[in-house]
Amino acid sequence: MFGLGMPELLVILVIGLLVFGASKLPEIGSSLGKAIRGFKGAMETKEELPRGEPPKAGGPFCPACGKSHAADATFCPHCGKAVRTPEKSAGA
Repeated sequence: MFGLGMPELLVILVIGLLVFGASKLPEIGSSLGKAIRGFKGAMETKEELPRGEPPKAGGPFCPACGKSHAADATFCPHCGKAVRTPEKSAGA
């Protein structure tokens, strides 16, 4: 676990006990556990993107996600898909 053995974890626990006190450690541990569970839950659920025709006005839109991007963009800043092929330089 991150290269930490039992002696290192005990030192961290003692320092946490000295800094926060015995009454705050269970509260901090509980909120940390909830935060980790929430992060894992958010990583596991995939948000469905709406499919359909992108709006016609307002500039160029990504064909993959339908969100707008800058006119000179090579990749969509939202989904990372290529929106146009890179131009080759004539001097190379």
